[in-house]
Amino acid sequence: MKYIQQGFGQLFILVLLTLTACQTSTRATNAGTETAASQSLAPKRVDIRGSIVMRRYDQGQVMLEIEGFTTTADSRYNRAYVLVLPTSQMFGLDGQTISLSELQQGQRVAIILRGGGKGSMTGVGVARKLWIENPYEL
Repeated sequence: MKYIQQGFGQLFILVLLTLTACQTSTRATNAGTETAASQSLAPKRVDIRGSIVMRRYDQGQVMLEIEGFTTTADSRYNRAYVLVLPTSQMFGLDGQTISLSELQQGQRVAIILRGGGKGSMTGVGVARKLWIENPYEL
């Protein structure tokens, strides 16, 4: 009788560990899915968030002039002159990478720059990451 009680006790611990391990695995999968979904959106704080006013293409590089909508704490500059290289990370509305040819005048973008600026109003630099944003969201 004593061995049966010990066997049930060990079986109970084994089942409890198995159920806990499955629950941990499910949580990790959900966290990975949430992270993948949030990577397609620009972070709240960026160097410049605004509309492409001017776009010039020359020898595989694109020069953008971005004008910010308003002065907010979420954007570092009101206006920026950004050089976009083919090596810059660029993301579309769906979170997929895009090419330089998909950047058009009038699009709303959020950009993290590599480089400095002139004071607190105008940013000048190379785009490290660029996200195209939905034009209907404010």
